[in-house]
Amino acid sequence: MAFPEPLERLIRALEKFPGVGARSAERMALHVLRSPREEVAELAMALRDARIETMRCEQCGNVALQTRCPICSDAERDAGLVCVVEGPREVEKMESAGVYAGTYHVLLEGFAPREGAQPEGAAIRRLRERVEQGEVREVVLATAPDREGEGAAMLVVEALRDLPVQITRLARGLPVGTRLEYLHGEILAEAFRGRRACAEDGGPLEASGGPEG
Repeated sequence: MAFPEPLERLIRALEKFPGVGARSAERMALHVLRSPREEVAELAMALRDARIETMRCEQCGNVALQTRCPICSDAERDAGLVCVVEGPREVEKMESAGVYAGTYHVLLEGFAPREGAQPEGAAIRRLRERVEQGEVREVVLATAPDREGEGAAMLVVEALRDLPVQITRLARGLPVGTRLEYLHGEILAEAFRGRRACAEDGGPLEASGGPEG
């Protein structure tokens, strides 16, 4: 064992974070050892609080401090317009762009159809239940234009195909393979304004003409 056992355990724990390899985990672990004890205690408390005090909104699935997030609880938001995104970061990006006044439905990051997710998965099942309640008139697919995002969009379309709701998709002017969270606000705004109706396979058909929210 190259490092003392407690440090090895820390390295292994850090390697579990997405995008963190063995070398990066080692650098972060050694940085923790060099940091003042107060900073390490603050980090440990932040990790604990983030895990224990946050939850998923019972309606949209976004990260929240209560059973309903501020967006779903806001009577000024358009509850008939639901934007389907892959994770909380995409919600933050849409909100910062200031182009959307509807609500969201979060599939949560890591949703991967190739790993066996099906339309009866919890997030998509909750979306179907929202639509079945009759208040939702349009579902906007804002999943990433990559393999996983396209797969997720197809599963959503499949799950909602028999319900009386319009399904649209952000305009295809989005750079292929680029995730929503990395797009400039103006690009995102234009993609939302140009959203198009979806075919049954999740692809675009025609301009939706729907409200911009």
